[in-house]
Amino acid sequence: MKRFPPWLDGLWLACLGLYILAGAQIMPFHGDESTLMIMGRDYHYLAVEGDLSKVLYDETWQDNHGEQLLRILNGTISKYIYGWLQTLNGRGPGDLNRDWMWGRDYDFNASRGALPAADLLRWARLASALQLALAGAAFFQFVKLSVDRPTAWLASALFALHPNMLINGRRAMMEGSHILGLTLVLLAGILLLRERRWHQYALLGFCGGLAVAAKHPNAIVCALVYLACLRAPIWRLARGHAWRGAARDLAGVALAGGITALVFLLLNPAWWNAPLELPPVIIDLRTDLLRRQVTMFGGYESFAGQLSGFFEFTFVGARQYFEVDAWRHYDVISGQIAEYEGSGLAGLRFIGESGRLGLLVLLICVFGALKLALDSGVSREARWLILLWSAGAALSTLWLTPLPWARYYLPLLPAVSLLVAYVAVRAARDLTRTPGPRADGIDPLD
Repeated sequence: MKRFPPWLDGLWLACLGLYILAGAQIMPFHGDESTLMIMGRDYHYLAVEGDLSKVLYDETWQDNHGEQLLRILNGTISKYIYGWLQTLNGRGPGDLNRDWMWGRDYDFNASRGALPAADLLRWARLASALQLALAGAAFFQFVKLSVDRPTAWLASALFALHPNMLINGRRAMMEGSHILGLTLVLLAGILLLRERRWHQYALLGFCGGLAVAAKHPNAIVCALVYLACLRAPIWRLARGHAWRGAARDLAGVALAGGITALVFLLLNPAWWNAPLELPPVIIDLRTDLLRRQVTMFGGYESFAGQLSGFFEFTFVGARQYFEVDAWRHYDVISGQIAEYEGSGLAGLRFIGESGRLGLLVLLICVFGALKLALDSGVSREARWLILLWSAGAALSTLWLTPLPWARYYLPLLPAVSLLVAYVAVRAARDLTRTPGPRADGIDPLD
């Protein structure tokens, strides 16, 4: 059997990308889409008005308190894209919807103009879905380079067809940019570990800056990838071997970290007048926001509850169209959900339906991690990166997530997809392996 031609990879990714894009326009609405749309005004302030003073951090909080709070608590990539699209459509800040008031119902918000204009929402959702499609392509390449091509095919399908990934990544929110940033950091990390050239350290730093600017929690995946890149040089230094090469690699990781900080600052003008003051301010504000969300919407009451939520959203894949229970009573939202789920574009419907299947996925992931750790067919550097990223992301998400909100578990879904695909491909090879090696030594899909 001949090797499958490389162009099939592109065709496969194009099909997955078109599927992601096809469902963007029939997504059930989420109130945060209104908030993200109005945050696009920062693009207008900077690119059209050229008024930096409107976005700089004001420690007195005297002017535009609400705008400033949203600005420094959230990522910038999505809002710049939405603002750019609004400008292309001839809209300015005065033409946008009002912010969504979560303490009031859907009809009240709709009557006060909180629903985004249909054409602007359509363009914003397409932009978010396109970023999710690009994330799928980056994830495919990461798995292909770190494990192998067959695993990349299956893992990318699980990634692109996961219902929660589609629900959140297609909406005009931050999740499309968030997941794209995460996968770009992983891809840059494996490229670096394969060769360790200076331009690859710079690429990792650039992708890291984009990722953290897209959504601040991406700082966790950046730290994990940088730690994976530090393993080899630290080990060599500890053993007293090749200290010059180890020092060079340590300097490269430091360079990547510096570029990450620089790119993040360039994309966050609000930080320019207070780059050292804002980190503790944002941590305090984020902690307070989570506390208020738990009070208003209900959070986990115990660590056992956190474990249950972790299992439900990570391994069962419980679908979640809204976080506020009152939304189940809104006929317009129920109608949108029914239309979306009946369209054939909602992903793999069996995901999220069975706790038993979730338990099986959990066991497969644990087994896959153990098998991968011992798999000499995967490079040591790639194994270290995958396992450190998967375990670190899982533990940090479990520990830091106080709310049963599916989108907070999205960063774990690529790791689950990879491990499930890895076990499935290895099992298929074991079941179909014939006695003795093939004459040509070629894996049909490699």
